Amino acid sequence: MIRFAVILILSFGAMEFVSYLAHRFIYHKVLWVLHKSHHSPRTGPFELNDLFPVFFAAAGMSMMVSALADPGGWDLLAMSIGVTLYGGVYFFIHDLYIHRRIRRFSLKIPFLLRIKKAHAIHHAFGGEPYGLLLFSNPVKVNAFQIREEEAV
Repeated sequence: MIRFAVILILSFGAMEFVSYLAHRFIYHKVLWVLHKSHHSPRTGPFELNDLFPVFFAAAGMSMMVSALADPGGWDLLAMSIGVTLYGGVYFFIHDLYIHRRIRRFSLKIPFLLRIKKAHAIHHAFGGEPYGLLLFSNPVKVNAFQIREEEAV
């Protein structure tokens, strides 16, 4: 049980690094053709960039199915749950809170506001920070002015 929990937590944490690297070196380079929709005003409920979370969800589900099909697949199951939990947190913070895909959704939590400001910096200048939970410069974030109700 402890091994399962450790793998799950490590997998969740590793996804922040995977997310950062994918965002910086794949989304903003090779697959900019899809990701640029995220940096443009959305005209409907979806954007081409939404294909990325679909890909990660499919990968997580495939890992989970493989793990459940194997009687000894507990480590893979723990990894798939960690990846899936990260995806859920990412969706909650990025899509619901930051980009307000549900307009009435608003929270007044300082940690989330800092993440929102860091993401606004990314959208304003197109560079760092590429990560969601980590990798933001607190000095730049604190200096950046954004109204709490602003969507990025």
